[in-house]
Amino acid sequence: MLASITDQHVLAVIEAAEAPLSRAEIAETTGLSKPAVSAAAARLSERGVIHDVGVREGRRGGVATLYALNEDYGRSLAVVIGNESIAVQARDLSGTVRVALESPLTQEHPPQHIVAETNRLIAEAAAAFPAPLLAVAVSIADPVDAHSGTPLVLPKSVFPAADIHPTTEFDLSDAARVVVDNDVNWATIGEYHEGELRGSDDFAYVYFGQGIGAGLLLNGRLFHGHRGLSGEIGYVWEGADGRLDVTERLALLGLGSPGVYGLDLAKADAILAPDPLGDAAVAASEVLAFAVANLTMVINPSAIAFGGPLSVYPAFAEALGQRIAALSIDPPRFVVSTSTPLLGASIEAHRLALEEAGIPDVAARSSR
Repeated sequence: MLASITDQHVLAVIEAAEAPLSRAEIAETTGLSKPAVSAAAARLSERGVIHDVGVREGRRGGVATLYALNEDYGRSLAVVIGNESIAVQARDLSGTVRVALESPLTQEHPPQHIVAETNRLIAEAAAAFPAPLLAVAVSIADPVDAHSGTPLVLPKSVFPAADIHPTTEFDLSDAARVVVDNDVNWATIGEYHEGELRGSDDFAYVYFGQGIGAGLLLNGRLFHGHRGLSGEIGYVWEGADGRLDVTERLALLGLGSPGVYGLDLAKADAILAPDPLGDAAVAASEVLAFAVANLTMVINPSAIAFGGPLSVYPAFAEALGQRIAALSIDPPRFVVSTSTPLLGASIEAHRLALEEAGIPDVAARSSR
């Protein structure tokens, strides 16, 4: 056990370093003795997690062996099933993206096509970078059962991945770990790690696209709810009669098509892009602001990250942020996010890969 703890400390230092380190430098950073570091380096080299990358000559003629993380020890994989494409991204153990693949997708594609095309990309990524598969993060556009990782098919869902079961239908049997979550939660993870709200322990990420949802980061961790349905603000009833939800109301304002649940990105673009905003865009900002403001009343986040394909219109985003502030008793900070599901899934897959390799301090930074 002591040897394992020592190995973990040594690995953590080597992984965090910007350049290869000598055993003396590792000992100085960790506070471990030089013999303990030497023994750990030997064990880790034998496992293949680290390797020596050369030597450095000292000022008095001494020679120090330098160690670095073995980037090819294993890989992580992010698999994202979106509304318009399937994306697969592989990283090596250092976090460098080694493979990035994408295939177009439409709502007309049946589930069997999506499964077959995803498995083709997974196989292509493995051929391009054949290191052992340590961890996989899968993103789909529907809610995911927080306990089983099974997609939850909502009655009005229009997303192509609704009837797909990633853990059984995707060719990932060689992966040490597989996690599945919805796209909004993955975008929230990306914002937490690399966005403007990086490191913030409590915020809501509001996704505005063909669907509408929110990722809730509370006390530094994602909140999934009883079954994984937290943050589904697109289904919040809008108006006293309770006949329309937020998504349906926005569609009725011209952001959608009659008889089709969900928003139409092209129609929404025509309404939301003009500056100054037209009447329909102002009304849309009111509808969405009420839903988000009610969310802030319940969880009292420090900030709102506004993301998704329909978040890119400056005048609309500004109007939305101002209206949310006006409706909130404790107005949250409002930022426009560029985070994507692929970013968050790739970050988490890499974190899990490092954990599988025995680097636990990185695991402590998890927001899942």
